[in-house]
Amino acid sequence: MYKNILAAVDGTVHGTAVLDAVAFLAKASGATVHVVHIRPLQVVGGAFVLSTVNSVEEDGDGQLVVDEALARLRGEGIAAEGEVDVGLREDLAEILVDRSRALGSDLIVVGPGHYGGISALLHSSVSRGVARIAPASVLLVHSEA
Repeated sequence: MYKNILAAVDGTVHGTAVLDAVAFLAKASGATVHVVHIRPLQVVGGAFVLSTVNSVEEDGDGQLVVDEALARLRGEGIAAEGEVDVGLREDLAEILVDRSRALGSDLIVVGPGHYGGISALLHSSVSRGVARIAPASVLLVHSEA
């Protein structure tokens, strides 16, 4: 079935649902899991103002998300490694796909987008972007949130 699964986690209930699915698949197939959290950056400023890049989350938050995911997976007997990457919001899908290529992942597991209404028009969907450009299978995990 699968040998190397990349799990994208974000510290929300969507990330928990991703871990539920990944744990099930990894146990069934004996796969190794690579947990990735991307610490999103955003550009603040505009055409007439000097632009700066700011982090959307606090230092250490991303590592805590990864550490908790690894503890859960390893506690269930699953071989797991993890990392925190940093990137602009609009590059998140490409970053995940690039990591999956580098790791030789045969499955990428992501949660649904978090934006609704007008925000969905302003922010690209990471899950849709991953599905569009991924060289491997993609599993979009739905959560009740």
